[in-house]
Amino acid sequence: MDKVEDKWNRIYSEHQRAGRAAAVLTDNSNILPVTGVALDLACGLGSNSLFLAARGLEVHAWDISTVAISCLAKHADSQGLNIQTRVLNITASVLPIDSYDLIVISHYLDRSLPPAILNATRSGGVVCYQTFTAEKEISIGPSNPKFLLQKNELQSFVPGCEILAFKDGSNNTNSDDPLAGRAFIVARKPKS
Repeated sequence: MDKVEDKWNRIYSEHQRAGRAAAVLTDNSNILPVTGVALDLACGLGSNSLFLAARGLEVHAWDISTVAISCLAKHADSQGLNIQTRVLNITASVLPIDSYDLIVISHYLDRSLPPAILNATRSGGVVCYQTFTAEKEISIGPSNPKFLLQKNELQSFVPGCEILAFKDGSNNTNSDDPLAGRAFIVARKPKS
């Protein structure tokens, strides 16, 4: 087991309850698809997966943590939700072409993935990103700049897409707000 997997297994062993879905989903639920197939990348305990499956989507949920995926699978089964879980190290090469109507990435930043994420999104599909910013004014999330968004960086992840929603909560210091210290974008891939 590699060190990254060990770290996340340890974290999820201590906290096994899924929290609330990301603001990028809850704040924009009116523009998200309610049918089709969604992918929740680096899903953790699956709060986003549970939210999307409850809306009627078939959800694929991927994470490196066996503990997180096991917890999510149990929650999905107990609620009768259509969530297919998978433990894997997420790289560009594992993303299938033109396979998803919605892809959500929340609190995970790997700058090598955006082109593969767009390629994995079907024509007219939606991509939702939300993560912590370098300009955050609240002490939550990572401190390593490698894992923090630069100002307006999200737009560069969805070139040629229609921006349906964008919000930057970098200056928000309300720890109860799910967007505090974070930014999100919702973009629609052009129809071919």
